[in-house]
Amino acid sequence: MCNEVPEVKEMSNSRFRSIIFLLRLAGSPIKMKEMTTLYAIYMTTAISCTCTTLVGMYVDAYVHRDDLGHVMTNIRTSFGFTDVLWMSFYCR
Repeated sequence: MCNEVPEVKEMSNSRFRSIIFLLRLAGSPIKMKEMTTLYAIYMTTAISCTCTTLVGMYVDAYVHRDDLGHVMTNIRTSFGFTDVLWMSFYCR
């Protein structure tokens, strides 16, 4: 009796190839053995732009602190930025 063990790794790669490709295209380093130079440049640029935008939101909220609606819009948006920003540093 020969029981063949299915190649689970091959099956998952063939089934989810398109999803993995789309996630990599969006910037998620899924199933990557090494970080390419292009991806490192992309992540550095994305993180620096996100941090700059976050600092700009806080500065804008401070400058326009007399307009409560404007301040609340900036602060509410910055909460979403900080919720997502930790993933950029954690997933490297």
